Amino acid sequence: MANSIRHWANQQERGSSFALLLTRYLVKYCPVLLLSPIVCIVVAYFYLTASSARRNVACYQHLLAKSHTELSRILSIKGSVFWQFYAFAQAIVDRFAVWQGRIRYEDLIIHDPDNLTQYIDQPVAGTTGQIFVCSHLGNTEICRALVKKHKSLILNVLIHSSHAVKFNKALKDAGASRIRLIQVTSLDTKVMMELNERVQRGEWLAIAADRVPVRGEKIVAIPFLGQTANWPQGPWLLAGLLKVPVNTLFCFKQQGKYHLHIQRFAANVNWKRQKREHCIKQYVQQYAQLLGTYCCKAPRQWFNFFDFWNQDDRAI
Repeated sequence: MANSIRHWANQQERGSSFALLLTRYLVKYCPVLLLSPIVCIVVAYFYLTASSARRNVACYQHLLAKSHTELSRILSIKGSVFWQFYAFAQAIVDRFAVWQGRIRYEDLIIHDPDNLTQYIDQPVAGTTGQIFVCSHLGNTEICRALVKKHKSLILNVLIHSSHAVKFNKALKDAGASRIRLIQVTSLDTKVMMELNERVQRGEWLAIAADRVPVRGEKIVAIPFLGQTANWPQGPWLLAGLLKVPVNTLFCFKQQGKYHLHIQRFAANVNWKRQKREHCIKQYVQQYAQLLGTYCCKAPRQWFNFFDFWNQDDRAI
């Protein structure tokens, strides 16, 4: 199958508007004891009807266990792939719960070794915004609780919104309207001017760094969990052009509690045109290693169900 067809952005979003609306009301009104078996039934359906996603998750778990042998026992048990599907379903439920007030900022365990919240709590006039580099590990949607807690924070989330139109609408209907979603398919002049204006006003940006761009351009090949994969250059190109600090953000569940990890990644992302690719490759490599470290903390919570390592192109 052609790469353009297999690209994650070209795959149809699963789940109808009715299903998402039903999820919203189940989360709001259904007791936890009843919600869990309902989630199990829904997960079983998607698990049984998504063979490619099962294969991709199994590949991820295999590579993670191979590169971190201490996880072999956990990831080798029967049904491990199913439990990753189940964790994803729970994450969706929790996303709605945040905006319905059932998961609050006070419920999060915050890890902020660089005291980044000081820049959010006490913005200085004339200072620029910053960038959060995110991933599909855990539940970054939970970090939207930051906006409720820190009234001065204006967060712009860069997304390929046509990939999840139904889900984004459902979140907005559930109360997530204070987050600005900006559809970005490429960093053209118009987009860059708009983003620059926003950071100059002190607004923050959030962008995922573990999905290749929609057009398949501006990528770099870097090993992840022992096997080469394509990574986007976009976050690092953006940071270099805007000249703002870059921070990483990871949020995942451990023992029933969400842990929000935010830390400084680079005070400045500097690259010159003639050495741009080399510099960006170093940033991506550093980020890939960091993501791998956090995957070990939550091994079944990297919710990337696509062919990240291009396995279909390899002779297996």
